[in-house]
Amino acid sequence: MKKKKRCFSIRIKILIASLIIALSTTLVSLAISYYTEVDTIKSTMKTYTKEYISFAGDNFHEMMLEGRRILLSVAVKTDIVATGISKTASEASIEGYQKKKRIKSFLSGLISQKNYIDNILVVTENGQIYQASSELIVQKDMEEAVVKEALEATRVGLFYDRELEEVWMGCPMYSRGTQVASVLVKLNYKKITEVWGVEPLSGVEIYLYGTDGRIFFSNALDEEAGTELYQKVTADGHDSGDLLINGEKQYFICDLAEGEEMTAVGVVPYDVFTKSTRELGTKFLAIGLVAAIGSLTASVYLSGKICDNLNHLTQSMKMVRSGNLQVRANIKTEDEIGVLSDTFNEMMERISELLEEIKEKEKLKREAERDVLETQIEPHFLYNTIDSMQYVAHMRGETEIEEVSLALSELLRSVLSNHDECITLWEEREYIENYLTIERFKYRELFSLVWDVDESLWGIKLPKLLLQPLVENALLHGISEKESDGLIQIKVYRQEMNLTIKVIDNGKGMEQEEIDRLLQNIQRTDKSGFRRVGLANVFQRIKLIYGENYGGTIYSCKNQFTCVELRLPG
Repeated sequence: MKKKKRCFSIRIKILIASLIIALSTTLVSLAISYYTEVDTIKSTMKTYTKEYISFAGDNFHEMMLEGRRILLSVAVKTDIVATGISKTASEASIEGYQKKKRIKSFLSGLISQKNYIDNILVVTENGQIYQASSELIVQKDMEEAVVKEALEATRVGLFYDRELEEVWMGCPMYSRGTQVASVLVKLNYKKITEVWGVEPLSGVEIYLYGTDGRIFFSNALDEEAGTELYQKVTADGHDSGDLLINGEKQYFICDLAEGEEMTAVGVVPYDVFTKSTRELGTKFLAIGLVAAIGSLTASVYLSGKICDNLNHLTQSMKMVRSGNLQVRANIKTEDEIGVLSDTFNEMMERISELLEEIKEKEKLKREAERDVLETQIEPHFLYNTIDSMQYVAHMRGETEIEEVSLALSELLRSVLSNHDECITLWEEREYIENYLTIERFKYRELFSLVWDVDESLWGIKLPKLLLQPLVENALLHGISEKESDGLIQIKVYRQEMNLTIKVIDNGKGMEQEEIDRLLQNIQRTDKSGFRRVGLANVFQRIKLIYGENYGGTIYSCKNQFTCVELRLPG
């Protein structure tokens, strides 16, 4: 029993196709939009983070510069500070009190409205201390390591102890070429570092390094990776990029505060970047689900509307298949199905007309076949007639007639019985040899045919009777007027990717003008197409079979030779 072939209706196919198109378009669009938005969000967050770090660094840098300016302002104000410092003046004297008050007033004015500067000290060589703040300074405070470094500074410098959160700037004060004191500015560690605690940088780990690579400030919970981070960032040479820290991919931003040569490095885990993208992915997933449901609903509705008329047309065709040729489809639409319905109705009308025409044509065909059979000349009649001529010639001793009859019989038998369009070069050689046997009976002058062919080329395929017209032309128009020593040479060889065939005769030859005129006539076509004889036939057959890149040409020299060259694919 033949298994019934499974078949899906057009509606199902349209439904599936529309769903695939809609869903694939939606998914691709959502994917492209999602990844574009993700890249935009990441890029924006990186840009904003970099700008905020740069902004915080600028604020920090400005405070460092202001501290430096104050420090230098005090050091160069010798008329107020240096002249008021005396190694012999008694602090208990009224004059000494006034000098100290004047210096304190000057120093206090410098730090007014600058909450990030706690104090300014001027410490003389004999241990006298002049300060802006009212805070009591004792000798023990001067013994701290960071303060001693600031007191011993020979130029403007920054000194800090991160554990004690002490930050000092110091420089020497000179009067008439001699150091008379040291100027110190105490910075508030918490105030100058709180610029890194702004809200946009809450998820960023900040490391602030001094010139020696020591951490000046960091908000990271685990600072052990700080030293390794500094080495990686300085070795990388870029101001931002990706780094692997503790096996986790993170993004770093490097900012250099040039004034104090402090290097700020912000490290942002990629989880901070992907947090917003995960929320965006959820939104895009919801959009995709809604789009899928909408696509399904629309596809079901539209496929049903499209296929209503198609189903009606299908039912009409089924009735025709059952044998009812009077069925007509009644569909009134202006789309392709309406055109198909009109075509179906016209087809059914035409079928009815054709049935009658076929009956009449079948009758005429049978009559024509009978007439052809009655008037047809059987090829066997020709073969039998030529065989009779050959037999009579043999009986009478007419050797030449016998050979001609045999050649003619073989030639007709080969041509009429071989219906192949292409034959081998060897078969073509047999045609030509039989033809020349007949022609030698006509032309009493002696002529010869020479084949120059490599053994491997005898089996190549050529269009049937391609070379025979060329040999006939060479015989009729070339060597027929020679009294003797006529020669026709056929050369076949491969040249690069082509097969070259040359038919050469040593006949009367032609002038170049005659060759040009002959080639022009060969290329000319008329209403019925090319002339189907001689060279024109051969050249045009080659172009029709193998294309315009192949064909033939003619070379000749008057009273010397004529060569017809053919180019065929090798």
